[in-house]
Amino acid sequence: MSLSEELYREFAAIVGEKNISREEYILAGNRAQTPEIPMAHKSADAILLPGSAEEVAQIVRLCNKHRIEYVGVVAGCIPTAYSTRENSIIMHFKRMNRILEINEEDRYAVIEPGVRHIQLYPEVRKRGLSYTAAAVGPGGSVLVNIACTGGDHHVQYGTSRPTRYLLGVEMVTPEGEILRTGSLQTGSGWFCPESPGPSLRSIVKGYAGNAGKLGIVTKIAVALDRCKGPAEIRTEGISPHHKVFMDSDCSRVYVFNYKDIQDVCRAMLALGEAEVCATVQKYFYLPLTLMMTDSANEFWKKWTGGYKEALSMPLVVHIAAHSLREREYEEKILFDVVRETGGERIPRELEKWWEEHMDYFMIVSRLQSVLRLGGSWLPQKAGAESVQHMCDVCESIGTYIHDFTDTGKIFDAPENYQIIPMEYSHFASNELLIMWDRTDPKAMSYVGELGAVSRATDAKRHFYSSSPGVAGKAGEATGRLYSNVHVWMGRIREAFDPFYQSGL
Repeated sequence: MSLSEELYREFAAIVGEKNISREEYILAGNRAQTPEIPMAHKSADAILLPGSAEEVAQIVRLCNKHRIEYVGVVAGCIPTAYSTRENSIIMHFKRMNRILEINEEDRYAVIEPGVRHIQLYPEVRKRGLSYTAAAVGPGGSVLVNIACTGGDHHVQYGTSRPTRYLLGVEMVTPEGEILRTGSLQTGSGWFCPESPGPSLRSIVKGYAGNAGKLGIVTKIAVALDRCKGPAEIRTEGISPHHKVFMDSDCSRVYVFNYKDIQDVCRAMLALGEAEVCATVQKYFYLPLTLMMTDSANEFWKKWTGGYKEALSMPLVVHIAAHSLREREYEEKILFDVVRETGGERIPRELEKWWEEHMDYFMIVSRLQSVLRLGGSWLPQKAGAESVQHMCDVCESIGTYIHDFTDTGKIFDAPENYQIIPMEYSHFASNELLIMWDRTDPKAMSYVGELGAVSRATDAKRHFYSSSPGVAGKAGEATGRLYSNVHVWMGRIREAFDPFYQSGL
């Protein structure tokens, strides 16, 4: 059902005639199916570009009045960032893309939803500061990573997850009220997410973020760290054929390969106990090979020519020290730990690639290469617990995944998981990344089957590795392992969203 002319004019009066459209070619661009999203999407009736929290609040109230679904979008990188039914609109936040403040003394930045990493990161870096950035590439929304989604990233070993860096929040509730949290609510500034004002950080973010289900976040403050690297990163070439250079004697990248995940675990724990290095992680070996190549043919040549074995269990380490002496000290400990845990340094030609593509984010604008094979990909697991627990979970993958890889149901890369320790190995996240042939009509059933086996294995072994959800039987089964979190999440949403029970 399309919007009536009268209602369309009411929306236009809020955002302005130039910032609303129902043209078919505009709407089509916001429902297009992409390779990694297997389902089709309904078309929204209109797309609006609000310019402020006040405009967002007015739109929400008007949608409530007329029983219209609304979806907030920035980059559109996840399946839920689209309209799913008729009688709906999309709010796109590309106009709300201002860096409102960078406070160097108190170390925070205030931003709107449309601010991308490519905007904020260079600006704070020039000031000798940095922040935690999820591994979505430079075009990802900083606010979404920090406040609304999971947000794991590749340098959280020496720092932490974005959860810890979320400060003040301004959001529009499902009722159309503008809410400000923490110190912001009292007029004391953006510096604190907790008292003296109301704290809703665990409601807004929690571990994974509510993805807009409890309201639309319109501004946040991001905590900043001191940056250990040079103020500017030197690059050569044009993406994806580009190189990144750390012009610093304090920066070094090393990659080691292991044969046993328990040895990787011992290395992670030992390095964390010594509190050395900036990045330590066991990386995916399939995307790693894809990122190192420029075509599917080149990938297959390298994959079958030894890369699969040489990179089967890579431990990637980045040293980012404050001084040359500190770097040498960390190197000494690193090589002692690797020797004691049975790791072997990978061939120089492979390690050199990491040096030329790795900054203090991790890898810059290369993740699109994972789709080069023409298939689809999906993360499984994506939970967090102790380093030992995550390594045990990933070791258990070998008990069932070969039933899928050996039969061609998914790509034959059984160790294609990553483990990222956080806060010097006090805990860790994991993620199993699977790829499959999207031209196979049975492919999605294989993916569902793998997910069910994965969850059943975790439940049987009392593993906490799948992020709890609230939807369907899978969410209920997982939620029971997490103190019935699916029940509590449902109650929280009921309290925030007056239309939740009615199905709007």
